[in-house]
Amino acid sequence: EGGNGSFSYGLQLDADSGFDMIFEASHGNGTVEAPPWVHGISLEAARSGISDGFHVRGWLPGLPPVIDLSITREMTENGQDWAIQLGMEGWSPAHSEFIIAARGINGQDLILTLQGLEPGTSTSLAIDTIFEIRETTGGITEVSTSTHYYLSNRLDWVHALLINREAGARTEILINGIPESIDLRASLGTAISIDMTVPDAYRRAGPAVGSIMMQQMQWMDGQWWPATVFLTDVPDSINLTTEPDLNFDITQSLAFQGTPVLDFSASSGGMSLYIEANGRAVNQRGDIILLAQGMTDRMVIKPTESYGLAIRSGGDGVERIYLRISNMPMTPPIVLEEMEALGENLRSATIHVRQVVGPYSVIELEDVQGGRIIASARASAEVDQLGMTFDLRGVLLDAQTTGGVPTGTSIGVNGLASDLSLLNLIPGFEGSTHHLIVPEPFSSAVLTMAATFLGGD
Repeated sequence: EGGNGSFSYGLQLDADSGFDMIFEASHGNGTVEAPPWVHGISLEAARSGISDGFHVRGWLPGLPPVIDLSITREMTENGQDWAIQLGMEGWSPAHSEFIIAARGINGQDLILTLQGLEPGTSTSLAIDTIFEIRETTGGITEVSTSTHYYLSNRLDWVHALLINREAGARTEILINGIPESIDLRASLGTAISIDMTVPDAYRRAGPAVGSIMMQQMQWMDGQWWPATVFLTDVPDSINLTTEPDLNFDITQSLAFQGTPVLDFSASSGGMSLYIEANGRAVNQRGDIILLAQGMTDRMVIKPTESYGLAIRSGGDGVERIYLRISNMPMTPPIVLEEMEALGENLRSATIHVRQVVGPYSVIELEDVQGGRIIASARASAEVDQLGMTFDLRGVLLDAQTTGGVPTGTSIGVNGLASDLSLLNLIPGFEGSTHHLIVPEPFSSAVLTMAATFLGGD
């Protein structure tokens, strides 16, 4: 260990033939708890620092003549880097599971598990991975990884867990159904990004990867605040980013300002996506849930230049999409308790909240293309002078036009519904729908008072 908390462990061997290796070593006053025996290497460090003591055990049967293994932790100006490098060719594993575990190294744990090895079979393995840990604004820990992986057979799953007790952060990655080789770059923090590619030589028909789960948890005010990303039926190449929108203007509608920008592209369609992020986990206003099933090769959700919200999808549109934003402060004293939007076979939609006179606003939903869309919202207002919180309800008059032709008028409470699937079956009538949604003041006031004093949905 270096004086600044850096740490390095290496194992390089060049022998005449294959062999089995079992080793155990310790340092310090003997108070460090012994780590468990694993098919791999496990290390336990003293809580006061690895320089005060450690205990390491390794069981590596069926090793090839040439081995190159290193585990390093290097301190940087505003964080630290963990690196794992492993290369073996002609290895004969004894078990289907292989583990590299380092616990308690200056308050941090790093555990890497591979499941799906073929015991007794000659195996080639190469891993080159780096975890970069950085402290960002708002007390958020950002973890980025760059990983190149190769194995001579497909794996059931790979699991990586990184715990940083000093910063109060926990990062976890789980990949199921892994091809022989992948290149992965990912980041979790104030922004979320995933870039994964399967080399051409290892691509096959159907999804390349069964699923990918990434989760970052931040410890604040005595509890964990999570941000989770889950992908299924992942194609050969994907690029997914979500990052804060930094375009703010207090003179414009605040309804969607600060909503994260999501940009997704892939080599083919069919993937499903789930994102759930608590605002405190990513240093943003409000909480967000996004669920998309049967995605095409392109999808974008982002605030517009005029401070609305745009949803765009390639091809025939995303099969199903659900977006929920909650606990988001708006124009004081109003808080958006919950906004939900559900679409089926949706290709596009743009939502604007336009102020008419003072706080009185109308909602404009335009360029709606696809099958169905349902949207609803619920807000509250805390009036300090009265010491009360009002459960705001709006009776909405929805005027609809499709392709410039009026197609209906409806009334709803805090929401709307539109179905284009039947209209688009009419020859020559396919087009986008436009909604102008106007709150009706008298009925809205009556329902707000009833919901506030009588309760109920």
